[in-house]
Amino acid sequence: MRKEALELASPSTRPKRLQTLGASLHTRFQNTANVSDLERSVTVLQEAVAISKSVEDRRASLNSLAISLGTRHDQTRHVADLNQSIALSEEVLNLCSPTHIDRHLYLNNLAGSLDDRFRLGKNIADLNRAIALLEESLSLTPPTHVLRSSRLCNLAISLDHRFDLNHDIDDLEKCVTLREQALELCPTTHIDRHGYLISLAISLSKRFDHKHDIADLDMAMQLAQSTLKSVPPHHPKRSYCLNEVSFIQLDHIRETKRKGSLHVCDHSTLRIDDVIRQLREATNAPHSPSNNRLVASLCWIGTSTDFHQDSLFDAYTAMYNVLDIIITRGHSLETRYSQLTTDEPIAFAKRLFPDAVRFAITRNRPRDAAVLLERGRALLLAQVGHCRMPLDDIRDRDPDLAAQLESVGRQLDCALADDPGRKSSASDPIAESMSLTSQWNHLVEQARQLGGCQDFLKPTPFETLQMAASDGPVIFINVARSSSHAIIVLPAGDPIIVPLPDARPRRVDQLTDVLVNSRDRQAGNFNFALRDLWDIIVGPVVDQLRPLISPQSRIWWCPSAAVAELPLHAAGHYSKGSDPSKRLPRLFVSSYTSSLGALIRARRATAQDLSALPNLLVISQPDTKGEIELNVRDEITFISDKLPATMVLEGPDATSDAIIKSIPHRSWAHFSCHAYSISDNPLRSYFSLHESRLEVLDILRIQIPHAELAILTACHTAGAGTSAPEEFLHLAGAMQFAGFRSVVGTSWAMDDSDGLFIVKGVYRRLFEELDKGNRLVYTCVARALSEAVEELRVDLKRRRIAEPWRWVNYVHYGA
Repeated sequence: MRKEALELASPSTRPKRLQTLGASLHTRFQNTANVSDLERSVTVLQEAVAISKSVEDRRASLNSLAISLGTRHDQTRHVADLNQSIALSEEVLNLCSPTHIDRHLYLNNLAGSLDDRFRLGKNIADLNRAIALLEESLSLTPPTHVLRSSRLCNLAISLDHRFDLNHDIDDLEKCVTLREQALELCPTTHIDRHGYLISLAISLSKRFDHKHDIADLDMAMQLAQSTLKSVPPHHPKRSYCLNEVSFIQLDHIRETKRKGSLHVCDHSTLRIDDVIRQLREATNAPHSPSNNRLVASLCWIGTSTDFHQDSLFDAYTAMYNVLDIIITRGHSLETRYSQLTTDEPIAFAKRLFPDAVRFAITRNRPRDAAVLLERGRALLLAQVGHCRMPLDDIRDRDPDLAAQLESVGRQLDCALADDPGRKSSASDPIAESMSLTSQWNHLVEQARQLGGCQDFLKPTPFETLQMAASDGPVIFINVARSSSHAIIVLPAGDPIIVPLPDARPRRVDQLTDVLVNSRDRQAGNFNFALRDLWDIIVGPVVDQLRPLISPQSRIWWCPSAAVAELPLHAAGHYSKGSDPSKRLPRLFVSSYTSSLGALIRARRATAQDLSALPNLLVISQPDTKGEIELNVRDEITFISDKLPATMVLEGPDATSDAIIKSIPHRSWAHFSCHAYSISDNPLRSYFSLHESRLEVLDILRIQIPHAELAILTACHTAGAGTSAPEEFLHLAGAMQFAGFRSVVGTSWAMDDSDGLFIVKGVYRRLFEELDKGNRLVYTCVARALSEAVEELRVDLKRRRIAEPWRWVNYVHYGA
């Protein structure tokens, strides 16, 4: 109806009609989480602002646009939207007289946005301004006004933030007073009463921490108990309330212990059981926002650890389960990556992964340890890829079902995650959350009925993961604070646990500095670090492998975050006169894999793989504008002469669009160009092409059904130095994800002459395999690379070039 009214509107009424439509679209987004409604709201309101003539129309349109932009910032975390929202709200306030009837609303809106910006940038000026605006808004809100309690809460929230920053007890005292007043105004039957109760309880507990008045803690405990009674079991805020109540109870237990109660042991043990029960409920509450559930799992882990509870393994498992849900519901690859690297609860959870694995090992549960290691690595690719069936795979099979899952998932988290002290936008949040949860569970069960999707949102069992070791052992490395281990996965039986007592986190960091991060490498230090890498990590693993597999057998490394950048494949003693049996390349052929699931997928061969000769795509960009010219002509000529079906994209023809169009029809790909690793956003790491870039993000979107081999003779393609090395979001990892079963890349900058040396050595061996009739040549790449790298090492030594990092540079991923 509003759209029809808009079409009939005259020029004088059109701004008002647009403003009404934009505000309605925003309201509908809040109820449905349909992003197109939010985007349409912003567009409509921008037009309304542009054509508004009267002060009244402009003020209303500006205010609505500021609100929609603020909401869009909540979804995308784009700071530009928040800054524009603040600027528009400032203009609204300037158009509003001191006596305007709605001034208190505009003051509150601007203050909320400034408080949001403070939480991002910690600029105290934003927070002080927000507090001043909220104080003015409160002064303009009559004592009997329906929004009075909400205004009191909002001011208390900002004062609480300032107290956390400056520890000024006056701010905390004001916060307590405001929350007491808000609770007095809240009827006992109010749907949000639990929010007022728990907010006051939190402030009193915080005041106890600073003033040590036991009356504050006792009152906080009473309010906490009242909170649990007032929030129903299926309420979307129950998880949050259970978390905060548990924190207060833990404070009370610790204070009781500190005072040395005669019955402290029996009494506190019973109450710790209550806390664990509450945190378990909060973690598993399907009607609550996932972030609240994750925080509950982290508190459950910490409490079980501190008080030696038997539920610790359950707590770790629940943490992984909630993380799976959070990441699956990400709106885009970049949003998901941002979650992994900037969201503090997620970052904290990831830091606990090594401890979870160590705990499983100490409880003699090696299979569980391997499963946890798999679940905690390459989280983004695991969710976007095929390990645990993300929405992309559901979409391929049933687009309508995938769209429903995406919509309901957004609603579960977006519509229900407001602060309990603020008014809920849902008229009946309990009914809403129960309905959404029921829909979500039903849709998940539908998805699991689709062919190949039976493990959707389930961890892959060890018996399935073990298939990754069918052609050779896969070695996990887990570096935890208290102890480190290698876990060797074999084709049958339990994994072998190898203690690594000297692989302490600080020592591993030192090795990373020398082997990866140093810009001023020295041969002596580098060789010493390779020796230490052997002594503390690789050597103990090799001692276990020697009786199990033959010399020059293949092995796969699956390193965790702490060691993800280390050149495990090159570990050994290389100084003059050292023992050659302590050099890994002389013993076994090493490859890497981002996960067990990725390796299993890389081994899947199709009928075309077994019958067709490789058709190669060569990308050559020797003279990119503004960059050093590369000497790649001999390299390209050598390759294309051997394979007549080769397609060469060179110079101006080597554009990202041309590659994206051509590469799905090719089984082999060879890149000879500049490449760059973007450490703070590896999704934007790229091949430098003719007036364009081919980024990791672009490659992850490509599906290459018959891809076999990719050789990347460019710098940084297996890029060390990213902000999340355990995610394997480099160019080589992206090529493997896109479908290439076998990928050769570089860890850092590459010498042109080395690239040609390696290319000729690898391809010569592969061509020999083709001549023998071998159609699974991609399985021979790791051995071909190992032999070519050894030849390069010997050649550098013969020429007395003491730069060991040049041969260590080359790595193999995949089958």
